[in-house]
Amino acid sequence: MAAVTPFRGWRYNPDTVGDMASVLCPPYDMITPETQDALKRQNQYNVIHLEAGEGLDWTASVKEQYAATANLFDAWMQEGVLIQDQEPCYYLMRHSFPLGGKNMVRLGLIASVGLEDYQTRQVLPHEFTEAPAIRDRVLLMESLSANISPIMSMYRDADGVLDKVFQQVMAGTPVMDAKDDAGGAAALWRISDSSTQAQIQEFFSGRPIYLADGHHRYEAARQYQLDRHAEGAANKAANLAHNFVMMTLIAFDDPGLVVLGYHRTLSGVPEDKLANIKTRLDGLFDAQPLAGDAYSLVEQVTELGQKGRLLAAVDRDGAKLLTLKDSAVKPDWGVLAASEAWVIEEQALRPELGDATLDHLGFIHDHDEAVNRAINGELQMAFLLKPFPLDAFESIVGGGQRLPRKSTFFFPKLPTGLVINRLEGEL
Repeated sequence: MAAVTPFRGWRYNPDTVGDMASVLCPPYDMITPETQDALKRQNQYNVIHLEAGEGLDWTASVKEQYAATANLFDAWMQEGVLIQDQEPCYYLMRHSFPLGGKNMVRLGLIASVGLEDYQTRQVLPHEFTEAPAIRDRVLLMESLSANISPIMSMYRDADGVLDKVFQQVMAGTPVMDAKDDAGGAAALWRISDSSTQAQIQEFFSGRPIYLADGHHRYEAARQYQLDRHAEGAANKAANLAHNFVMMTLIAFDDPGLVVLGYHRTLSGVPEDKLANIKTRLDGLFDAQPLAGDAYSLVEQVTELGQKGRLLAAVDRDGAKLLTLKDSAVKPDWGVLAASEAWVIEEQALRPELGDATLDHLGFIHDHDEAVNRAINGELQMAFLLKPFPLDAFESIVGGGQRLPRKSTFFFPKLPTGLVINRLEGEL
């Protein structure tokens, strides 16, 4: 299976940057212009200066686009803002965050993972990607020769083998423990002991890795690797850093692995087609009125959805609980019949909208916004979906299928800036 190896990570020097929480940021695809400005003001060394693409001009050369970012990265390494570990390490992250009045904790192993073509079935994707976002991340790697943010991935550890290892590691003192103002915290331990590293490598030697969040970054890293291979046979040596990508690996069974619903919206559909879509929905689902505010609606869908295939549909007339009829399910639907999002898109929308489906279908994880915009008529409909079950995720993706776009919203996103992975030379 894909090699999961230690690497010599670059980490912030706390003596230089001060409060470690102030230098972290979300992944690039969660960063709005407002977030970017706030993070820059928070700390002059915030990793947002390296992670985000700022004001890119697609007609300019790679050098011009990311020249300032590359120069800043070089300066930080030379000036000791970032310091490289002297020996290859795994890094154990303990990420704490508040959710629903509870404090959640998840553990992630930050490692360098060998890049594989999807066809090898060693690294398993669950969604499709878009070329512009891949190109942007390739350009960043071309300029910095580094992975700034880790890809979030998952693995199965039913017997808790690694959890026992991690508990032993966390008995030691972390090299970083950062607490933010929102009640979250990120602690980091280095794993440099050779016997522990060997145990971890052996554990992953026979297991597939499931991509959770970061498909664009993975495919960008794969393109970066192929570009290096094209430069000469010497670049194909297995131990070269550009043949790997940084990931944070989290167990499927980790109680802090949280998936939230990713909802759908409908707008701009001609009235005759909208009427036909509603007729199709009536044929697919049993409907009953549903009351409550946005939070209550999502809670009801989440709870009831544990025992059935259902969702909530909201429009100006209110909310309805839609439960998929057993009689509506056709044999040729296959395993994707487990996805309410797939049923909505492929069985209700696409037959009426065809290739224009995505012109009218939107994706949103904020249930308040979705419900409010549907109730006030800004949207024609909103579909509130339950979190996609991880057992179905593993079964479908492990069987070689991909889920409908925006099926999962892993919460919260991984913090960027705990460790940086250079892509030059050997691991």
